[in-house]
Order: sequence, then structure tokens, then C-alpha cells
Amino acid sequence: MPNRRFEAYIFALFNENQKPGPIAERNWGLFRLDFTPVYESGVLRSGQRPAPVGGGVPKPAVGGQKWCVPKADASNQALQANINYVCSQNVDCKPIQPGGTCFAPNDVRALATYAMNAYYQANGRHDYNCDFSHTAVITSTNPSHGNCRI
Repeated sequence: MPNRRFEAYIFALFNENQKPGPIAERNWGLFRLDFTPVYESGVLRSGQRPAPVGGGVPKPAVGGQKWCVPKADASNQALQANINYVCSQNVDCKPIQPGGTCFAPNDVRALATYAMNAYYQANGRHDYNCDFSHTAVITSTNPSHGNCRI
């Protein structure tokens, strides 16, 4: 609508995974936490795009690599909810699908380990991207196993 103005209410500028309540409310932001747009909403002027924090390339943590894994006491129900959330966020979940290198049909914890870490790595390796409603923890021990490289 060129040359038209309208009032709008912005519910949230950023998506966040630590917001309590329904998972759907965590995904109303216009931007991801690295300042990249979630979708083209026309909010930015002349097609400008903000530069991702850190140049857009996640860097290994000082002192070594870090991975996001489920806490030992996380329930299978919570881990399945984490998988559902991650796979709805444009994270590549093909490796945990049937035929994938990390597919484990009867091991929700193994599937969640891959999914939660993929989300953490894809979103800049920030500690707050490894919370998942307090069901995850950051480790320096690589959880890869067999052909599944996490």
C-alpha cells in the first residue's frame, strides 16, 4: 500500500524461547535474537538487512566447543516438545527423520540431543538458546555417537 500509513501493534520484536506459557507465544517476534528478520514484513527500509551479531558466523566458545544437551531429569514429553519446537524453526531436522544419520526411532533423548544442539548452534551459541524451559544444559563433552555427528 504505497503512500499509506496505518497503525500497528507489535507484540514482540524478538522470538524468544524462555517466555513462559504456550510455545506459540514464543514465536511472534519480527526478528531472531541475532537480529535477522524472521520473515519479510516490510519493517526495514529499502530492503536493508541488519548485520547479524558477530558477522553471522557462530564462533567456537573460548576454551573449546560447547554443545546443548538435555538435562538428565528432562521428561520424554518435554524433550518431544523441544523437538517439535526446534523443527518448526527452520532448523534442519532431516538427520533425525527416518533414514537420517541420527534417526533413533525409540530414543527421544537422542533425537532431542540432536535437535536442541542444532538450534543452539544455528542461533549463535548463546547460553539463552540452550534453555528449553529449563530442560537443557551446556556441555563441553561432544554428544556425537556412531555416524551421528552433532
